[in-house]
Amino acid sequence: MHRGFQVALALSSVVGLTVPLNAVPLRAIQGDSATLPVTDGNSQHQAPQNQAPQNQANAELPRDDWNGFRGPRRDGVARHANPPIAWSNDENVAWRVDLPGPGASSPIVHGKLVIVICYTGYGSHLDDGGKLEDLALHVIAFDRTSGSKTWQYDLDAPLTKKPPQMQTTEHGFATPTPTCDDERIYAYLGHAGVLALDLDGKEVWHVDTGTPNPDAAPPTNQVVRDGKTLSLRWGAAGSPLLAGDLVIVNASEESNSIRAYDRKTGKLAWKRESSNLEGCATSPMLAGRGDASVVVVMLGGEVWGLDPRTGAVCWSVETETRGGISPTPVADDDIVYTFGGSGESLALRFAKKLEEGDDRTFWKSKNLAIPSPLLHEGKLYLVAMSGMGACLDAKDGAILFDERLDGRTSKIYSSPVFAGGRLYVVSRKRGTFVYSADGKFDLLARNELDDDSHFNASPAVDGDRLFLRSDRRLYCIAKS
Repeated sequence: MHRGFQVALALSSVVGLTVPLNAVPLRAIQGDSATLPVTDGNSQHQAPQNQAPQNQANAELPRDDWNGFRGPRRDGVARHANPPIAWSNDENVAWRVDLPGPGASSPIVHGKLVIVICYTGYGSHLDDGGKLEDLALHVIAFDRTSGSKTWQYDLDAPLTKKPPQMQTTEHGFATPTPTCDDERIYAYLGHAGVLALDLDGKEVWHVDTGTPNPDAAPPTNQVVRDGKTLSLRWGAAGSPLLAGDLVIVNASEESNSIRAYDRKTGKLAWKRESSNLEGCATSPMLAGRGDASVVVVMLGGEVWGLDPRTGAVCWSVETETRGGISPTPVADDDIVYTFGGSGESLALRFAKKLEEGDDRTFWKSKNLAIPSPLLHEGKLYLVAMSGMGACLDAKDGAILFDERLDGRTSKIYSSPVFAGGRLYVVSRKRGTFVYSADGKFDLLARNELDDDSHFNASPAVDGDRLFLRSDRRLYCIAKS
């Protein structure tokens, strides 16, 4: 029997804040002969750790652009990185910059740019709450080295009705993380649609995400409490995914659909609909390589493996998952690992066609909510919103660690990242905790900044730098 990681799962924990995207342009990684094709979002081949020698602490490390949610392979692992272990207001902070408004969207890095999304005009951060019609969204690019603002794109995004309180108070209106390639930045903006900008911040295209199909079958992904069916509409959160010539978006909040748009034109290439996408805040995940790759999507009662070119269902697995689903899956060469919602987590063989005698389900385990898992060297590292930590053996789901994290983290929405042989875990209010990545979660450092706003976004890692985003500021953490 495989034991798992059990988290007390409140329905209010469906805010998929570690929402996401990935796929990198075809290029050689500095310091490594490996290349990462556009459609290879999740290869788990371990590149050599390129950590800075102790006597060259200020040397620039080889870089692997953190071009989307959870990095270029969407797994939270920075293979060419060694950011500081410790920092404070006065030490190892290269720069900090005030943001015009809050957001749970994570920063991304491309070349000289660090890009974030914010919102203004309406929300719980304002003393008077603001006005629905004044909501605006902002895509902002900063210089990676100096923190100076390079450009800002503004978009009016008025609301026509009052949003759910959970969205307003917990994560707001700028939660999905953008992604980019060598030509454009792609941002999913919830009710404001999907946007492509060039690298100078000029709009290339802007499209909507549709509306629900009125003839669709009613959802079975419903949760009833005290005789009342709870709404699972808590705001857009899933981050876009790059696959081949397409950008794929989980538009569950607006139209109960997964949609693929042409990267150059924004033209809709395909869509896949289901009423059971309601409450699915997870980001699509690309597993496998080339023609063998599939887009993995979690929804109520099912996991899909979709053909990234056509949206056709290559396989589906029935599950007991209900309620809100937030964590983004991770994958190795053969298996995709899915978490979130009620029910069990699953390790699934993602091949389009299975070998004779193989079951699609590799193992089942217990679950976690909100933060996405991290997969490194055969271990799954899990961090729960409640501050629990767990480490699972990827080969069978066996628990290697299952305890409350040291350091009194309090609530965590951010997903963990791996860099320099360490785990970085950002809490909402009590700073960033650095743990050992040996399956034991030994506390190495706790780092606080003079910032009393929420840290909901997952960090971005870039060489010797770590980028943290709060509701108030963007920080560049680097050795002094």
